[in-house]
Amino acid sequence: MTSTHSVRIEKLVAGGDGLARMDDGRVVFVPNVLEGELVEIELSEKKTDFGRGQLLSVTEPSKNRRTPPCEHVAHGCGGCDWQHIERRIQGQAKLAIVAEAYARTARLDVDPQLRRLTEDARRTTVRMVSDSSGNLGFRAHDSHDIVPVSSCMVAHPLLNDFISRPVLEGAGEVTIRVGARTGDVGVWAHEGKLANGLPAGLKTGERATITEKVGEHLFKVSMGSFFQSSPEAAELIVDSVSRRLDNLGIEGGMLLDAYGGVGLFSLAFSDRFDELLLVESSESACRDAVRNLAECAAVIEQANVDTWEAAEVDVVIADPARQGLGKHGSQAIIETGAQTIILVSCDPVAGARDARLLTDAGYKIGEVEVLDIFPETHHVEVVAAFSL
Repeated sequence: MTSTHSVRIEKLVAGGDGLARMDDGRVVFVPNVLEGELVEIELSEKKTDFGRGQLLSVTEPSKNRRTPPCEHVAHGCGGCDWQHIERRIQGQAKLAIVAEAYARTARLDVDPQLRRLTEDARRTTVRMVSDSSGNLGFRAHDSHDIVPVSSCMVAHPLLNDFISRPVLEGAGEVTIRVGARTGDVGVWAHEGKLANGLPAGLKTGERATITEKVGEHLFKVSMGSFFQSSPEAAELIVDSVSRRLDNLGIEGGMLLDAYGGVGLFSLAFSDRFDELLLVESSESACRDAVRNLAECAAVIEQANVDTWEAAEVDVVIADPARQGLGKHGSQAIIETGAQTIILVSCDPVAGARDARLLTDAGYKIGEVEVLDIFPETHHVEVVAAFSL
């Protein structure tokens, strides 16, 4: 027999859930809530010192709660987990989560500043699933169930043209990527077969490339390579890194573009530095970087930063995946002897842990900026500067 509990949400935490406490003092994490709300939950997971709750009803809603603007949320779509929160409050919550992560994990008192995407920015890459009839959708939250969608409010119009039609003949997974500023469209069927009747000129397969413009530069991006969620997001991140470098008076010398992907930072800052070294583990991204940096005389190494033999450099820009640098990645970067490190983190807790590793090695933390490039979700990008 299941039992329900009434709990008060104390705050939103990294990962997007709300934190509350049971009568016995155990912490419980609850999705789809806001700070201060009184809610009814059912425990879905019980551990010794914490639990997870399924939201049943909101007894006392926050004044910042709204009806999700996307109709698919009501049907269980798990793509955007913060649509119930007013946009302005989303940004404030992200700032608070980052500040707390740095205080608790890094033991650093930071005052992060927030910057947002323009309202017209839309995602240019989506990974979707197709049912047996070929209808596209997203996974439901914490489930393999498919929620069919005819459009996505955070997707670029070129993407929505494809979301509204069958792309695969049957069940399977597919990545769709568009060049918002070039009109390119690419489709990669991870499994299953592409449907007949797709538009002529469509680029298909894992190695197919689309071209996107970021700032004044054109980038070739394979379907199998990582790229930022939109050209506007890429420009905002580049600008944030550029401001950190400007404020530190960085010009010239050798740049290590760690976890460098297709070469976004290397190309963006090719005129600022005398030498460029890009280290990236993905074969696909390295192929793209060779093309994108062909005129920059950059050195590109396909290697895992964790096990890479460190070279001596002046500045490091590190943009690791969600798990962050970790102990080995941090050590490799520290061993370069770089006077300046700009760390780009897409997980606040991992970024705070990495900040602690860098400050323990003697680096001083400078400016921290929070970039809200994933509206309607708890996801966030954090740019932090460190110097010796």
